[in-house]
Amino acid sequence: MVNFILLFISLFIIWTGLIFPQSSQEMIIGIILSFSISLLVSMRMKDKRNFKISGIGHGIKFIFIFTWELIKANLAMAKIVLTPSLPISPKIVKVHTTIDSKIGRALLANSITLTPGTLTIDMIDNDLYIHVVDGNALTNVQGISELFEKDLKGALDR
Repeated sequence: MVNFILLFISLFIIWTGLIFPQSSQEMIIGIILSFSISLLVSMRMKDKRNFKISGIGHGIKFIFIFTWELIKANLAMAKIVLTPSLPISPKIVKVHTTIDSKIGRALLANSITLTPGTLTIDMIDNDLYIHVVDGNALTNVQGISELFEKDLKGALDR
């Protein structure tokens, strides 16, 4: 029940943020959609564990870390693209993750892919295969995922 209520509130807040300012009709539609989605998800996830409040802090911290790394990677890629000699040395590296949940590993892989200069090619169990544009600048292979991994693990693993 707690998961249902928290999901409903979260979805309605997101709806309110996307549709602002709201009319009464839009608010009613938001309530109906939020309730329906929450109901479907809670029916599907009956056997899953309950939500942890501490996961919210890790989730918020992850968003800030991801945003900062996204900005840094965009600037680094802009520098590479704007350099006439185009100094790239593409490599594929294998990175092991300790995240247990499938959703957490998928979010980690997508976070790495969304960061310019890296692309997650494959995910086999707890190993990610990542294409890196500038492999010579890569000193710590595990460092690719470590930035995101701690907070994703805290937010999703139970």
